[in-house]
Amino acid sequence: MKTYRVTVPATSANIGCGFDSFGVALSLSNTVIFHEDSSLDIELETQDDRIPLDESNMIYSSALYTAEKFSRSLPPVHLFQQDHIPFSSGMGSSAACIVAGILIADTLLDLGLSDEQKLEIATELEGHPDNVSPAIFGGFCITINSDSGLRVTRIPVKDDLKLVICHPHQTISTDEARKVLPSSYDRNVVVSNIARGALLIHSLHSGDYSVLRDSLADRIHQPFRKKLITDYEIIERSSYEAGALGVCISGAGPSVLIFSDEEHLQAILSALGKADSAIGFDVYTLSVDNHGATVSEMP
Repeated sequence: MKTYRVTVPATSANIGCGFDSFGVALSLSNTVIFHEDSSLDIELETQDDRIPLDESNMIYSSALYTAEKFSRSLPPVHLFQQDHIPFSSGMGSSAACIVAGILIADTLLDLGLSDEQKLEIATELEGHPDNVSPAIFGGFCITINSDSGLRVTRIPVKDDLKLVICHPHQTISTDEARKVLPSSYDRNVVVSNIARGALLIHSLHSGDYSVLRDSLADRIHQPFRKKLITDYEIIERSSYEAGALGVCISGAGPSVLIFSDEEHLQAILSALGKADSAIGFDVYTLSVDNHGATVSEMP
């Protein structure tokens, strides 16, 4: 009996002006060890009552959806989940589960799915591509919905760019975060976001981080969503005063993504440790995962 390991990175989406289109893979991941079994059996490395152990489990249901899409029967499986991405955090926990399930079905049924097919299925399940795209492809991804379907441009990010995620001790659902957004925008707001989004792509592609702060000055979603994040202002102010290159909301929140160079990283971490937080937050020191999801057979 063959046993496999699938690893899927956390992701940060909606980066700056890239609402529903920009995402980046992070060096924090969930792992699932799986093999065929006589019946469905789901184990958790760390017990969590929020994770169902039956067919409603998001990893299993995503695998089942993938199998049924190709008119195949998914065999009973044993799943051992090692979850490290916090739930409802703006770090792509649901995207990681969905992508893991797709890769499990692809492996057990030998479907031979291309990355583009995986993305199409994952977007059907997630509802938007900005998290699932970097989870699959790695790096910084720009995803658009064209007449011919979803198209992804992947930009590898240089190792000298460091990432810090602050995860405040609160939860914000994607639905809640979408409800605070306006139904329409003035033309000057849209033009500003287009220009700054292009500047962000230039910054990450070229390594010119001097423009990173300006490129993240979104006017479509962040001004409205940051009001939902209790500690956003103190995190942003502390980070910039310590030398951060840029700060933005991660996903729909409540996590906050901070860009840094090596020189200022420790100062930023120190400043965050001293910040006068209202509710407290966890800090993750990360980098960009340029590889994306992987599956390997275990010895």
